[in-house]
Amino acid sequence: MRISSAVTLVFAFATVVAILAGCSTGGSPLAPSVLSGDNIFGDGALHALSAPEAADRGIYVTSFAFTELGVPGYSSGNRKNKPPICMTPFSARTENDVAVDGVGNVMIPDNADKSLFIGAGPGMCGAQAGTITDPYGEPADASSANALTGRIAVLNPLDNLSKAGSISVCTLSGGCTHNLKNVNMFRLNGVAMDNSGNCWASALLKTGVATLTYFKGCAGKGVAATGFQNVSPGGLDIDSSGNLVSIDGEFASNGPGQVWVYSGCNPACTLVGGPFPLIGQSAFGHLNHLGNRFATADSQHNQIDVYSYSPTSITFLYSFNNGIPQNGTVEGVAYNPRSSQ
Repeated sequence: MRISSAVTLVFAFATVVAILAGCSTGGSPLAPSVLSGDNIFGDGALHALSAPEAADRGIYVTSFAFTELGVPGYSSGNRKNKPPICMTPFSARTENDVAVDGVGNVMIPDNADKSLFIGAGPGMCGAQAGTITDPYGEPADASSANALTGRIAVLNPLDNLSKAGSISVCTLSGGCTHNLKNVNMFRLNGVAMDNSGNCWASALLKTGVATLTYFKGCAGKGVAATGFQNVSPGGLDIDSSGNLVSIDGEFASNGPGQVWVYSGCNPACTLVGGPFPLIGQSAFGHLNHLGNRFATADSQHNQIDVYSYSPTSITFLYSFNNGIPQNGTVEGVAYNPRSSQ
């Protein structure tokens, strides 16, 4: 979790490509290869890289090692493990998850500065559109249908003074005006807002039990969802059919994670598919616009894992890590734009 000073130095794309040699990736769901892509951030030489004009679709990646650097953006289909096509021209001190709304605006929570940075879409790595200060806690995740004009659900794992976590309801123009709490939420791990403005939060009780809380209209006291079977709470997303996609977080075990797919959860959940095994541990993951690809930030192997997705089937396709610092830990990943709902 980290962000702070803006970065302005831009290198010619051709020069960067000459320096960075991408390597092809393979691997299997049972024994993924840890890729050996170049660490383009290690020497601090590359600060910001402009995206090609046509790159209005892509995938963002955050890592604990991207301190004081922009967030890199990759092409959506990176089977050949190519380097980033761009970097955001603003940076974070502490980065957790990264999220993109339905029109391509990127949201980067900054845990250290208690802020949410917003970059303008629809193109990749657009200019900074604004910053929201969260007065309630330390942001680690966010979700919105349109972060520039609509409400944003900002997840605080723990509130100020290490109190139980919450969801801050914010807008770019008005800041954070509401704070959602519930007795079923102690340490929060994931948040999702659908296009109708409803919110869900995955959390961990002090007893270690995973919970899911539903807030109709992203307001009120919320209600505990029933039928939630996750072993450990993790990142949330919503697929193109309106199903809730929920990751078993990094606290589940020392082995690979898994994904559950639910319908409803307002408040009764019905299991649609899963649990589907992942090839590594991941706290966060997100779907692409079409809802047929699911990418996870694999902290166990420090790489991005891409899967084919349907509500009843998730199958590993490939991984990439070119440009991800090998001395850090990959944390978040999000497609631009998010899954249509």
